Amino acid sequence: MSCNHCSTKFNFFHKEMGCSHCGLSFCNKCLKQKCKIPSKGNGEYNVCRICFNKLTTGNSANQSTSQPPPDTFLKRLENLENPSAPPITIYKQNHDQRGQNLRAGLSQVDQKLVERLEKLKEDKGPPPPSEIEIRKRLANLRGENDYVEGPSRQPLFTNDTRSEQQRVDSLLDQFVNEREIELAYNPQEEIEARLATLREKGVRPNEGPYIANLHDSGSSEEELDKITKKIMDEVALEQRCSLPTENKTKPQPIRSKAASNSSTEDDESGGRSASAELPWCVLCNNDARYRCYDCSGDLYCNECHKEVHKNWGDSDHKVVPYKNK
Repeated sequence: MSCNHCSTKFNFFHKEMGCSHCGLSFCNKCLKQKCKIPSKGNGEYNVCRICFNKLTTGNSANQSTSQPPPDTFLKRLENLENPSAPPITIYKQNHDQRGQNLRAGLSQVDQKLVERLEKLKEDKGPPPPSEIEIRKRLANLRGENDYVEGPSRQPLFTNDTRSEQQRVDSLLDQFVNEREIELAYNPQEEIEARLATLREKGVRPNEGPYIANLHDSGSSEEELDKITKKIMDEVALEQRCSLPTENKTKPQPIRSKAASNSSTEDDESGGRSASAELPWCVLCNNDARYRCYDCSGDLYCNECHKEVHKNWGDSDHKVVPYKNK
């Protein structure tokens, strides 16, 4: 239980007490007011705050708060005293008479509005569709043309008559198909493959066929670019070597370092004849400045030496300055 005024539960510090006037239960802190109760004699009793205000204000407050009765109450009393008043009669009129009474004393615009109102009242539309028709329309919109009124007798779940092996095979096929659909397009693996190709690290070993095709296409394009660039460089070199010169010696094919070293040793041991070797560059017929033993002892000028050995990546050849005898 709790106090009716402060809603505090009764305990050791808040003991339950009752108002001597209204009889409701309050705690000891809410029953501090004391006053006289006319029905209980001249003694003072503990009362609640509401009862204290009622008892202390007295009859003067009750007289000041009294109001005169309303007019409707007085009229009802008069009707009860004089019941012989004539009753009110109501005469029904036809619809045409009502329309004529409405049109009387109206302007032309208002009369047109009255006519339109009468037409709207006369023109009644078709009746609203029933609940069954609404359900059929909803079934047609959803594509469920087999709408049946009332509960259907068809079972929700049919019995599976397949054998256990057939069920296992169907589940395996379903799992394989779903896995193929997942691997066909995986955005995460595609992003990882692109990052790997950009970093020149290749594709992961567990990549799917779709990602592998993407990576293979990129690598094949890079290989084609390298091959075409190499072919163009070789064609440019052949064009420079095949210039029509009278005293230019044909460039000998490039041989391995062991063969070139052996040939240079043979040439040095046997010695070249002065009439056979001319002191000109094998590419442009300018004065020779260098001899390359790895290129079969060919002579090169400064520009051709830089272009052949430095720009083409043959910087490891054995090159010696050439002096014309």
